[in-house]
Amino acid sequence: MQDRTRRPDADTRALLQQIAARLTAERPTHPMRETLRLALALRFATRRHGYGTARATRAEALLLTHAPAVEPGTTRQQYAAELRQAAGGAQ
Repeated sequence: MQDRTRRPDADTRALLQQIAARLTAERPTHPMRETLRLALALRFATRRHGYGTARATRAEALLLTHAPAVEPGTTRQQYAAELRQAAGGAQ
């Protein structure tokens, strides 16, 4: 498994940015939850690579590797900023 100290690949960076955009656009002041982190990783990986494919499974695993755990009290907007940082900075 890839560790978080390495820069994510281009596909993972793009997916992290897309998830960040979604969190910012929809209810940014609401709390972020770990279950939502898991659901969004699955949803975005599946949407990009297809349901049940090996590529989707790998993309989901890489997203979860690079997307930081959700700290209590974090809003969706704050977490979006963390995802952008994980992707290599704001784009």
